[in-house]
Amino acid sequence: MVDKDLFLHNLAIVAILKNEGYYLKEWIDYHLLAGVDHFYLYDNDSTDNQAEVAKPYVEAGLVDYIPAPGKLMHYVVCNDAVNRFKFHCRYMAFIDGDEFIYPKAEQISGGGYY
Repeated sequence: MVDKDLFLHNLAIVAILKNEGYYLKEWIDYHLLAGVDHFYLYDNDSTDNQAEVAKPYVEAGLVDYIPAPGKLMHYVVCNDAVNRFKFHCRYMAFIDGDEFIYPKAEQISGGGYY
């Protein structure tokens, strides 16, 4: 488990999302079951119910929901997440809202996971 003296989270996902409210709950729930323990979700001008779907997770402390308006924001968001949250989590996964990861639990020498 993550040493809370060093990091707040073991594995966090960073994603930029736009109008993905329809399946956001399923996506977050899947990743929670797979071992992700925090999300940095950037909202890129969504007009659907995405913020409403994320709200219970924000209130539970599982999601930081961050506005990211504008065009071509992917690299801006990645840089922002690294600069703001690099000391908050041991590992950060940068994926899209339609991607699903499955982190393995086997620990390798040196403390990392593969």
